[in-house]
Amino acid sequence: MVIAALLAPVALASSCSEDEPPSTVEPSSAFGETGETGATGATGGQNGSTGEPPSVPPLPTGSTGEVSEGAAALSVSGDIVASKAVGNLVSSVYAPPPGGMALVWTAGGTDATTIGLGGLSFTGSQRTSPTLSLTLTVQTDDDIASFQSMDGECSITIGAAGANQISGTFTCTDLEGNGGRLIDATGSFNAQG
Repeated sequence: MVIAALLAPVALASSCSEDEPPSTVEPSSAFGETGETGATGATGGQNGSTGEPPSVPPLPTGSTGEVSEGAAALSVSGDIVASKAVGNLVSSVYAPPPGGMALVWTAGGTDATTIGLGGLSFTGSQRTSPTLSLTLTVQTDDDIASFQSMDGECSITIGAAGANQISGTFTCTDLEGNGGRLIDATGSFNAQG
């Protein structure tokens, strides 16, 4: 039985005509048919009838911002007491209002202190919510504690929110962190491009 199974592929191969070329799979283009002027308009690339690139709707003006450096500071009291300068903007996704933001400042080096601000960009004052969060990580000589506000414990005020700048302040009352620790916090932040 084993010998028959081993000989079957040999018999199959010898039954093929030597005049037939082996079947191969030819590559195909993901861009469809091409003509003298390139790919057809329906598949991207150039417009087949005119050779012009397809039209792309313009981006709305003021829809993106660019910030690449900045600093922040915070002071906390309560179960943890600390004042920190947080001088490195390490993450900066930002678009001026009506846009979004995800900004993170860190103390750097061996200090794990960070301030993070995320959500919809705005000017004026707003309380934290599911669409606006403030996160704080505070390192002291003894400990590292983390806090996140999404339930109105913090008020954030943004005075400047242009294409290449955002700055403001925050105030938090009874913000609960890991281990059930409660703090009050105040701080400021800025980023510019």
